[in-house]
Amino acid sequence: MIDIRTLFLGEEHTWLFLVECALRTILMFVLALGLMKLTGKKEVRQFSVLELLVIIGLGSALGDPMIYTDAPLLPSVVAIGMVLLCYWALNKWTNRAPKLERFIEGRVTRVVHEGEVDLRALDAQGMSVAEFFGDLRVLHIEHLGQVKTAYVEIDGEVSVFFREDDAVRHGLPLAPEALEHPVPLESIRNFPCCCVHCGRGMNAVQHPACPNCGSDAWVPAMNSKRVA
Repeated sequence: MIDIRTLFLGEEHTWLFLVECALRTILMFVLALGLMKLTGKKEVRQFSVLELLVIIGLGSALGDPMIYTDAPLLPSVVAIGMVLLCYWALNKWTNRAPKLERFIEGRVTRVVHEGEVDLRALDAQGMSVAEFFGDLRVLHIEHLGQVKTAYVEIDGEVSVFFREDDAVRHGLPLAPEALEHPVPLESIRNFPCCCVHCGRGMNAVQHPACPNCGSDAWVPAMNSKRVA
Protein backbone atom coordinates (compact mmCIF):
# COMPACT_ATOMS: atom_id res chain seq x y z
CA MET A 1 0.00 0.00 0.00
CA ILE A 2 1.27 3.48 -0.86
CA ASP A 3 2.29 5.61 2.12
CA ILE A 4 1.00 9.09 1.25
CA ARG A 5 3.35 10.85 3.69
CA THR A 6 6.37 9.02 2.29
CA LEU A 7 5.24 9.76 -1.26
CA PHE A 8 5.01 13.49 -0.69
CA LEU A 9 7.59 14.13 2.04
CA GLY A 10 9.90 11.10 2.27
CA GLU A 11 10.67 8.86 5.18
CA GLU A 12 13.27 11.03 6.92
CA HIS A 13 12.09 14.57 6.25
CA THR A 14 9.93 16.86 8.37
CA TRP A 15 7.75 19.71 7.17
CA LEU A 16 10.61 22.08 8.00
CA PHE A 17 12.61 20.47 5.20
CA LEU A 18 10.32 22.22 2.68
CA VAL A 19 11.62 25.58 3.93
CA GLU A 20 15.17 24.29 3.64
CA CYS A 21 14.37 23.09 0.12
CA ALA A 22 13.20 26.58 -0.84
CA LEU A 23 16.41 28.13 0.50
CA ARG A 24 18.53 25.50 -1.28
CA THR A 25 16.78 26.28 -4.56
CA ILE A 26 17.40 30.02 -4.28
CA LEU A 27 21.08 29.48 -3.46
CA MET A 28 21.57 27.05 -6.35
CA PHE A 29 19.73 29.41 -8.71
CA VAL A 30 22.12 32.23 -7.79
CA LEU A 31 25.11 29.89 -8.11
CA ALA A 32 23.96 28.74 -11.54
CA LEU A 33 23.52 32.37 -12.59
CA GLY A 34 27.11 33.08 -11.61
CA LEU A 35 28.35 30.06 -13.57
CA MET A 36 26.46 31.21 -16.66
CA LYS A 37 28.09 34.62 -16.41
CA LEU A 38 31.54 33.01 -16.22
CA THR A 39 31.10 30.64 -19.15
CA GLY A 40 30.18 33.34 -21.67
CA LYS A 41 27.41 33.80 -24.20
CA LYS A 42 28.36 30.92 -26.40
CA GLU A 43 26.97 28.54 -23.76
CA VAL A 44 23.49 30.09 -23.78
CA ARG A 45 22.75 30.45 -27.47
CA GLN A 46 19.08 30.70 -28.45
CA PHE A 47 18.13 31.23 -24.79
CA SER A 48 18.49 34.08 -22.38
CA VAL A 49 20.46 33.36 -19.22
CA LEU A 50 17.28 33.29 -17.13
CA GLU A 51 15.48 30.99 -19.57
CA LEU A 52 18.34 28.52 -19.51
CA LEU A 53 18.40 28.57 -15.71
CA VAL A 54 14.70 27.77 -15.62
CA ILE A 55 15.17 24.86 -18.03
CA ILE A 56 18.01 23.44 -15.92
CA GLY A 57 16.17 23.93 -12.64
CA LEU A 58 12.85 22.51 -13.83
CA GLY A 59 14.55 19.58 -15.54
CA SER A 60 16.15 18.40 -12.33
CA ALA A 61 13.16 19.16 -10.10
CA LEU A 62 10.71 17.42 -12.42
CA GLY A 63 12.88 14.49 -13.43
CA ASP A 64 14.16 13.13 -10.12
CA PRO A 65 10.74 12.37 -8.55
CA MET A 66 9.73 10.53 -11.72
CA ILE A 67 12.35 7.80 -11.41
CA TYR A 68 13.87 7.89 -7.91
CA THR A 69 11.83 6.39 -5.10
CA ASP A 70 13.79 8.35 -2.48
CA ALA A 71 12.87 11.69 -4.10
CA PRO A 72 9.59 12.82 -2.46
CA LEU A 73 7.14 15.00 -4.36
CA LEU A 74 6.62 18.02 -2.12
CA PRO A 75 10.29 19.15 -2.01
CA SER A 76 10.31 18.97 -5.81
CA VAL A 77 7.09 21.00 -5.98
CA VAL A 78 8.67 23.61 -3.69
CA ALA A 79 11.81 23.68 -5.87
CA ILE A 80 9.73 24.14 -9.02
CA GLY A 81 7.77 26.94 -7.38
CA MET A 82 10.93 28.71 -6.22
CA VAL A 83 12.58 28.44 -9.65
CA LEU A 84 9.54 30.03 -11.28
CA LEU A 85 9.34 32.64 -8.52
CA CYS A 86 13.01 33.56 -9.00
CA TYR A 87 12.46 33.79 -12.75
CA TRP A 88 9.38 35.96 -12.35
CA ALA A 89 11.01 38.23 -9.74
CA LEU A 90 14.21 38.74 -11.74
CA ASN A 91 12.22 39.47 -14.90
CA LYS A 92 10.22 42.11 -13.05
CA TRP A 93 13.35 43.53 -11.45
CA THR A 94 15.37 43.70 -14.65
CA ASN A 95 12.50 45.43 -16.47
CA ARG A 96 12.73 48.24 -13.92
CA ALA A 97 16.53 48.24 -13.50
CA PRO A 98 18.45 48.43 -16.81
CA LYS A 99 21.81 48.07 -15.05
CA LEU A 100 20.73 44.80 -13.46
CA GLU A 101 19.43 43.60 -16.82
CA ARG A 102 22.81 44.32 -18.43
CA PHE A 103 24.57 42.52 -15.59
CA ILE A 104 22.44 39.38 -15.86
CA GLU A 105 21.80 39.20 -19.59
CA GLY A 106 24.87 41.10 -20.80
CA ARG A 107 24.73 43.63 -23.59
CA VAL A 108 25.00 43.67 -27.35
CA THR A 109 28.70 43.99 -28.17
CA ARG A 110 30.32 45.19 -31.37
CA VAL A 111 33.08 42.78 -32.31
CA VAL A 112 33.91 43.85 -35.89
CA HIS A 113 34.35 47.41 -37.12
CA GLU A 114 35.73 48.46 -40.49
CA GLY A 115 36.83 44.92 -41.28
CA GLU A 116 38.85 44.47 -38.09
CA VAL A 117 38.02 42.15 -35.19
CA ASP A 118 37.93 43.65 -31.69
CA LEU A 119 39.76 40.84 -29.91
CA ARG A 120 39.11 42.19 -26.42
CA ALA A 121 35.38 42.49 -27.02
CA LEU A 122 35.27 39.00 -28.54
CA ASP A 123 37.18 37.51 -25.62
CA ALA A 124 34.82 39.20 -23.18
CA GLN A 125 31.95 37.29 -24.81
CA GLY A 126 33.72 33.96 -24.25
CA MET A 127 34.19 33.35 -27.98
CA SER A 128 37.36 32.32 -29.75
CA VAL A 129 38.40 33.89 -33.03
CA ALA A 130 38.06 30.54 -34.81
CA GLU A 131 34.53 30.05 -33.49
CA PHE A 132 33.56 33.58 -34.50
CA PHE A 133 34.92 33.14 -38.02
CA GLY A 134 32.89 29.93 -38.24
CA ASP A 135 29.74 31.87 -37.34
CA LEU A 136 30.50 34.36 -40.11
CA ARG A 137 30.96 31.55 -42.64
CA VAL A 138 27.52 30.23 -41.71
CA LEU A 139 26.19 33.64 -42.77
CA HIS A 140 27.90 33.16 -46.17
CA ILE A 141 30.54 35.82 -45.53
CA GLU A 142 33.62 35.19 -47.65
CA HIS A 143 35.88 37.87 -46.19
CA LEU A 144 35.78 40.68 -43.62
CA GLY A 145 35.82 43.36 -46.30
CA GLN A 146 32.14 42.54 -46.90
CA VAL A 147 31.30 43.36 -43.27
CA LYS A 148 30.53 46.87 -42.07
CA THR A 149 29.95 45.92 -38.44
CA ALA A 150 29.20 42.71 -36.54
CA TYR A 151 27.69 42.24 -33.10
CA VAL A 152 27.33 39.48 -30.55
CA GLU A 153 23.75 39.62 -29.29
CA ILE A 154 22.74 38.94 -25.69
CA ASP A 155 21.82 35.35 -26.60
CA GLY A 156 25.27 34.74 -28.13
CA GLU A 157 24.14 34.88 -31.76
CA VAL A 158 26.16 36.91 -34.27
CA SER A 159 24.43 39.60 -36.31
CA VAL A 160 26.04 41.45 -39.20
CA PHE A 161 25.53 44.66 -41.18
CA PHE A 162 26.96 44.26 -44.68
CA ARG A 163 28.60 46.76 -46.96
CA GLU A 164 26.97 47.71 -50.24
CA ASP A 165 28.57 45.94 -53.20
CA ASP A 166 30.26 49.11 -54.40
CA ALA A 167 31.67 49.72 -50.92
CA VAL A 168 33.26 46.30 -50.35
CA ARG A 169 36.87 46.60 -49.21
CA HIS A 170 39.85 44.31 -49.11
CA GLY A 171 39.43 42.03 -46.11
CA LEU A 172 40.59 38.87 -44.39
CA PRO A 173 39.43 35.71 -46.22
CA LEU A 174 37.51 33.39 -43.90
CA ALA A 175 38.01 30.09 -45.72
CA PRO A 176 39.71 27.61 -43.34
CA GLU A 177 42.35 26.71 -45.91
CA ALA A 178 43.39 30.37 -46.10
CA LEU A 179 43.43 30.89 -42.33
CA GLU A 180 45.32 27.69 -41.62
CA HIS A 181 48.04 28.29 -44.21
CA PRO A 182 49.40 31.83 -43.98
CA VAL A 183 51.51 32.91 -46.94
CA PRO A 184 55.22 33.67 -46.38
CA LEU A 185 55.76 37.34 -45.62
CA GLU A 186 58.05 37.91 -48.61
CA SER A 187 55.46 36.71 -51.14
CA ILE A 188 52.85 39.34 -50.19
CA ARG A 189 55.04 42.27 -49.24
CA ASN A 190 53.74 44.44 -52.08
CA PHE A 191 50.07 43.40 -52.07
CA PRO A 192 47.04 44.17 -49.83
CA CYS A 193 47.11 41.69 -46.97
CA CYS A 194 45.46 41.01 -43.62
CA CYS A 195 46.50 39.68 -40.24
CA VAL A 196 45.12 36.15 -39.82
CA HIS A 197 44.24 36.74 -36.18
CA CYS A 198 42.44 40.10 -36.11
CA GLY A 199 41.91 41.01 -39.77
CA ARG A 200 43.98 44.22 -39.63
CA GLY A 201 44.52 45.19 -43.24
CA MET A 202 47.61 46.78 -44.76
CA ASN A 203 48.46 47.83 -48.28
CA ALA A 204 51.79 46.09 -47.86
CA VAL A 205 53.39 44.24 -44.97
CA GLN A 206 55.93 46.59 -43.49
CA HIS A 207 56.51 44.82 -40.17
CA PRO A 208 56.73 41.12 -39.32
CA ALA A 209 54.20 41.49 -36.51
CA CYS A 210 50.69 42.94 -36.68
CA PRO A 211 50.65 46.37 -34.95
CA ASN A 212 47.19 45.56 -33.53
CA CYS A 213 47.53 42.08 -32.04
CA GLY A 214 51.19 41.11 -32.49
CA SER A 215 50.50 38.14 -34.76
CA ASP A 216 53.07 37.43 -37.46
CA ALA A 217 50.72 35.45 -39.75
CA TRP A 218 49.47 37.20 -42.88
CA VAL A 219 47.35 36.27 -45.90
CA PRO A 220 46.50 38.11 -49.13
CA ALA A 221 43.30 40.14 -48.80
CA MET A 222 40.16 39.58 -50.85
CA ASN A 223 37.70 42.14 -52.19
CA SER A 224 35.05 40.00 -53.89
CA LYS A 225 31.40 41.04 -53.61
CA ARG A 226 28.83 39.00 -51.72
CA VAL A 227 26.92 36.35 -53.58
CA ALA A 228 23.34 36.21 -52.34
